[in-house]
Amino acid sequence: MDTGVIESGLNVTLTIWLLMHGKEVGSIIKKKGELVKKMREESGARINISEGNCPERIITLAGPTNAIFKAFVMIIDKLEEDISNRIMSSIHSKYKGQRDILNLS
Repeated sequence: MDTGVIESGLNVTLTIWLLMHGKEVGSIIKKKGELVKKMREESGARINISEGNCPERIITLAGPTNAIFKAFVMIIDKLEEDISNRIMSSIHSKYKGQRDILNLS
């Protein structure tokens, strides 16, 4: 019988909402919702994303606390990865010409 007790204490069911800019949500959804489907499967949380008709989108995470935590961490990790990739891409394109000149020396 499942008592709802997990390693760190009670495992209760919750719903939380995340408010995000619409352009950031695209990195979570990916092509045909592939990434968000994977997040649902791996975390066990119910993840719903509001329609894209306004600047902000609401991401709803629902389920046991451990599943919500896993989903939240996956979302944050993906956002951090995308920010890091954008920064590196920006740096690369900014200094590409200078690096090419240095390589000629």
